[in-house]
Amino acid sequence: MAVWATAEVKHPSLFGIILSSVVRVLFATLLFTALGMGVGLLLGILGTAGWGLIHGGNIDMTNAYRQVAIPLAIGLGCAAFVCATYLEIRVRRTSQGR
Repeated sequence: MAVWATAEVKHPSLFGIILSSVVRVLFATLLFTALGMGVGLLLGILGTAGWGLIHGGNIDMTNAYRQVAIPLAIGLGCAAFVCATYLEIRVRRTSQGR
C-alpha cells in the first residue's frame, strides 16, 4: 500500500471556504460588469453613429455612455452577482450535505 493512500485529507476551514466563495462571486461580478460595459459602449457608439447618419447634424457621444453602456453594465453586473451567489450557495450546500 502506498504512503499517500493512508494519509489524512485536510479539509479547508470555514474561513477559507467563505473567503474563496466571496472572491469567486466578486470576480465573476467584476468580469461580467466589464463585459457589459464593453458591449454596451460598442452598441451605444454604433447606435449614436447610426442616429447621426439618419438624422444628420452633430452627435453627442456622451449619450453612448450615459444612456446605453452604464445602465447595461449595472444590469449585467447585478444579474451576474445574483447568479454567481446562487451557484456558490448551491455548490456549497451539495458538497456539505454529503
